[in-house]
This record gives sequence, C-alpha cells and structure tokens, in this order.
Amino acid sequence: MRTRPERSRAQDAWTALWRDPQSRLACIGGAPEIAAALRARWAAFAATLPPCGGSSGGGGSSGGGNSSSSSNSSGPIRVLDLGCGVGAASGALLAARGGRDLALTGIDFADVPAPRDVALTLIPGTPMESMPFAPASFDAAISQFGFEYSRTHKTAHRLARVLAPAARFAFVVHHAQSSVVATNRARLNAILAALAPAMRDAFLAGQAFALDAKLQALRLGHPGDALVDELARILPLRARAADASARAAAWHALEASLSPELTILEAMDSCCVAPAELEGWLGPLRQLGAVAAVSVLRKADGAPIAWCIEGRRSA
Repeated sequence: MRTRPERSRAQDAWTALWRDPQSRLACIGGAPEIAAALRARWAAFAATLPPCGGSSGGGGSSGGGNSSSSSNSSGPIRVLDLGCGVGAASGALLAARGGRDLALTGIDFADVPAPRDVALTLIPGTPMESMPFAPASFDAAISQFGFEYSRTHKTAHRLARVLAPAARFAFVVHHAQSSVVATNRARLNAILAALAPAMRDAFLAGQAFALDAKLQALRLGHPGDALVDELARILPLRARAADASARAAAWHALEASLSPELTILEAMDSCCVAPAELEGWLGPLRQLGAVAAVSVLRKADGAPIAWCIEGRRSA
C-alpha cells in the first residue's frame, strides 16, 4: 500500500500527464492504428447495451452522488468510466451511440481537466477504490487503461456495490506484450539508466570524459530517444563548467523533472498483465460477477494491443 507522500506524488504525476496534451499520447504511443482499434472496441461494446429505457440491470439513482436508488426503466443508460482520464473511452461510446441515451460519469485519481468534447460528468481526485455513489447507481462500467492501476480487489468490491444487478462491464487492460508497454518500458529503462548511481557519481565528480562515455553507450542502447540525446549533449558540458554545488543542484533538478514520468512508467510496468498472470489477475472480477469474454485486441499484423474483458455483475 502506498504511503501518503507516495499517493501525492502519483496523483501529481497523473495530473501533469492529463494536463499536457502532448504527453497524453504516451499512453497509446501516439499510434493512429491503436487509437482506431480502441474506438472500434468501444463501438462493439456500445452495440451490446440496451436501448434507452431498457436498462440491463434494474433500478438505481443517477450516477451523480449519494442519493437513494430508484428505477431507471425510462431513463438513459448510466455508465461509470473508471480511471477516465480525459474521457477517451466515454467519447468513443458516445460516438458509437450517436451521442444519445447515455449518462456518463467518470472518476479519476488525478485532477484531470474537464473534457471539452465529451458529455461526461467528471469527478476528479477520486480513487477508483472510493466510488462515492449510492448502490445500483450504474447500468454499466467501462475502463480504458485504468482499472489495472487500482487496488483491483477493493475496486471490484466497490464496483459490485454501485452497479445494478446484471449490469455489464467492459475493461481494456494493458497487455504486457503490447507495443504500448514495450515503448514505455524502453523509455523507463532509458530514464533509469540515465539516473543510475554511476552516471550521477560521474556528473557530481565533474568527470566529463567518463560521463560522456557512459552517455554515448546509453545512446547506442536507446537510439532515437530525444531525452537521451539531449542529456548526452548537455550533461558533459555542465560537468566541465559547473562547480560542485552547481552540479549537485543541476542533478537534483534533473531528477525532479523526470520524477513524474518515471512514476507513471513504473506504474504501467508493474500493472500490465502478462498471459501467465491473467487467470489470477481475473480473480477480483470473478467475485464481482461472471466474466463472459476475455480476448486480445490486436493490430493488423497480429501484435497485441490490450486485453479486452467483458462480463456482468451478479444478478
């Protein structure tokens, strides 16, 4: 379990990610093919939802708070988006339904900005393990690269409470063998190598030639990485020019600037699901209800993108 300072650092890191439009692309590698496959996945799930007024799971309040549950037989389909970010999954769901008959509520641990183009009731700063909603508040739950970052046992337990009986759920989860994870893992390894003790010690000691040799080796191992290229250009120069106190301050600033990205990359690396881990990882969801389908979303060349998991809350 994270300590309070660790939770605060993680929340700050995710908030910085979602507030920077360029860095958001890191989550899916900025790849149009992957984005298109995800939209198609949500369109397929949207088609399984009942028409407006045909709630799959019985009564419940609207998803906006702690009011007591009531019938939803004639209202819109109430969907909870877990770890919603800026609403990519909700937006795809809305587009597939023609922008009608859905009442979408999103929660996210980060202080995410309200999406401009998605009709999503956003509740930022809300861990998935909390879910401040009345029982049976939602007819469906979705998550795109969100659920796996939570304490899944506790999240599944809370989800069982806020979903209506027989409500559907659909999660897209990081696959450990996907190109998304591979790209971000390579970036993680590059940052860890750049901040390694041997690199730090050479810089702090002003050993410019030794530092340059280490950085050139790092460039060979991570060709085309803009961060590594920039560090290889700047750090030897600063090691030569700065005095000891200035070098220490510069290294501290470097660590601080890379800390948010490092936090997110380490989280993805630890939360992605390998094929050998899948059955055990599904345990909390099987306690929530029936896991009806587990499949792999793939690129055109067959390479995995993500796990797709669908099911229903117990009736």
